[in-house]
Amino acid sequence: MDLIAYLDPGTGSMLMTAIAGGIGAVAVTAKLYWGRLLVLLRIRKPEDQDAAQKPAAPKTESPDSA
Repeated sequence: MDLIAYLDPGTGSMLMTAIAGGIGAVAVTAKLYWGRLLVLLRIRKPEDQDAAQKPAAPKTESPDSA
């Protein structure tokens, strides 16, 4: 039984792009859940408490607004 298959150069490029996209998606997902894991383990404080404790920056007007 002979198997005749042909893959053109575009197929390799498509496969490499799909692999790179998959690695990127895994990295972004891991980054999102890593922060949640640190909060769950009480290594890091939740962001909403940090924002409530910090005073807001004073608003300054630009000299151009009249």
